[in-house]
Amino acid sequence: MSVWQGLQGQERAVAQLRRSIERGRVPHAYLFSGPPGAPLVDAAMAMAMAMACRRTPGDGCDGDPETMCDACAKIASGIHPDVVTLVREGAAQIVPIENVRTQVIARIGFPPHEGEIRVFIVEEATALAPPAANALLKTLEEPPSRTLFVLCTTAPDQLLPTIRSRCQRVRFAAGTALPADADPARAERVAALGAELARDVHEPSLPVRIAEAKGDAAPVLVAAARALHVRAYTAATGGHTEIARRAGSRAQAILSWHVAVAIHNANPQLAIEALIVQLRGLPEVGAP
Repeated sequence: MSVWQGLQGQERAVAQLRRSIERGRVPHAYLFSGPPGAPLVDAAMAMAMAMACRRTPGDGCDGDPETMCDACAKIASGIHPDVVTLVREGAAQIVPIENVRTQVIARIGFPPHEGEIRVFIVEEATALAPPAANALLKTLEEPPSRTLFVLCTTAPDQLLPTIRSRCQRVRFAAGTALPADADPARAERVAALGAELARDVHEPSLPVRIAEAKGDAAPVLVAAARALHVRAYTAATGGHTEIARRAGSRAQAILSWHVAVAIHNANPQLAIEALIVQLRGLPEVGAP
């Protein structure tokens, strides 16, 4: 069993990454993209472990803390000196330019401390403040040797085209709205609220009910978008193309607000209220 086994449902993306490692053709920068819930950061960590593993390079250790090699154990614990993750900070939930300067630019001129390569992971690339994005772009234009960048995002179209063009794209499938070990009652509540948000008409109390449990707004948005995608697929296969188009449009609107809630830390209740106003301006899906 390898580190890749934890990425169930991502066989195509995993196969692409493993081929690159096996053939020695790993680019200097990847862009991991996928819908909300896709395991982008998990995949980036798996990539780092697969390349750094001292026992089975290309596969990584099997995830058992008792048998992990030193390199994989450090990466899993977040303390490997050659694996740097840029995360969102502050009320604005952005990656400031100071972090790019101190965590990236200040290090790239030096060789890796322990491994063969240094890996920089950007948790959500659209959260890079404009100056930070421009600073990172300069590094991507002249990539140093023995360095790998992995930019993760659920909204690749919001990135600078020049950044996208300098990264090899790897697309991931949707993950789950909640972690596998989430409380079943919570999962049921999220699914029910998502189904309610996917309807054409909404109760006035819905934004409050979605926002009352901290951290549930983003999963509810994912659940609602999935419900609408199911309606779109069912309508399309039944020949009801207009209904499918309307369901798809509403799902897209919902996912655009997921970026605001999950990435940019928007107030959940206000975001849901604004989303419902937006949905009122779109054609109702209706029934076939």
